[in-house]
Amino acid sequence: MNNKVLLLILVGLLAIYGLSKVLSGSGESSFNPEFIKVDAEEVSQVVIHAKSDNQEETTLTKGEKGWALSKDGRTYPSSQEAVDNLLSTLGSIKTSFIAAKSAEKWAEYELEDGSTSHITVYGGSKVLTDFHIGKFTVNQQAQQITSFFRVAGSDNVYAVIGMEGMMLGQGSNSYRDKSLLNLEIGNIESLKLEGDVAYQVTKSGENWLLDNSTPLDTNTVKDFLLNLLSMSGDALMDGFDEVLNNNLLLKTLTINGSNMVEPVTVRCWKVEDDEKPFVIQSNQNPTSYFASDSTRLFTRLFKPISDW
Repeated sequence: MNNKVLLLILVGLLAIYGLSKVLSGSGESSFNPEFIKVDAEEVSQVVIHAKSDNQEETTLTKGEKGWALSKDGRTYPSSQEAVDNLLSTLGSIKTSFIAAKSAEKWAEYELEDGSTSHITVYGGSKVLTDFHIGKFTVNQQAQQITSFFRVAGSDNVYAVIGMEGMMLGQGSNSYRDKSLLNLEIGNIESLKLEGDVAYQVTKSGENWLLDNSTPLDTNTVKDFLLNLLSMSGDALMDGFDEVLNNNLLLKTLTINGSNMVEPVTVRCWKVEDDEKPFVIQSNQNPTSYFASDSTRLFTRLFKPISDW
């Protein structure tokens, strides 16, 4: 076989390869693994209509002091960790395959308008990404979860294998700051409980006194203080009006110390609820009220005098 024949064969192979790329080009161009691409540093606001919130609007807004969450006309501090996880997921999500390319298939993947979780991400006034999250499927044998997305302006249904869809589809409570107390044990010098029962625990040198007279076991006090240092609630009570419920105030715990900017005050109201009759709030997170039964926040905060 001479060089001329070899050259013709090579040209023919290149032509076939080039033709195959052209013919398949339309299919490949529609598959973009980074169908959602966001630089976390650019994000200034995220608007969420979560399916778990019945598509009610929640807005996360970046401010000078961090992120805030707005919903139902009220504004609350956001969990920085939760927002960081949201932005990290937005920056790393990739599709595994395209499940459908027609709007007629949206219903099959629960991606019709009004039935999805809908997220719009802004950088200033610019929309960085706008997408919907549909249903989840679970493959027990492969032990994997697949969620389905569509991007505004596209008919494609993107399949994403992993937990990203579940993380992005969370409701507003997932982004709330649920902290109740954040203290340093070395700063605490006194505890004062007022209400249906009252007592005071005060530091005197290396010792602790109950009502300025009765010595207390140092380890008992230390264990209780360690319990107070980092405390969070879980059952939020939005809409609680402390003015209207002023007569239901049951207990107030005041935590003080010379190195504290201001005393930390925790208040507890008793309401008519069989399962969680206590509502608890701290001035360290004054816009958040938490419901509690008698075994969780309530018992951690309000130690009976008999236990000292």
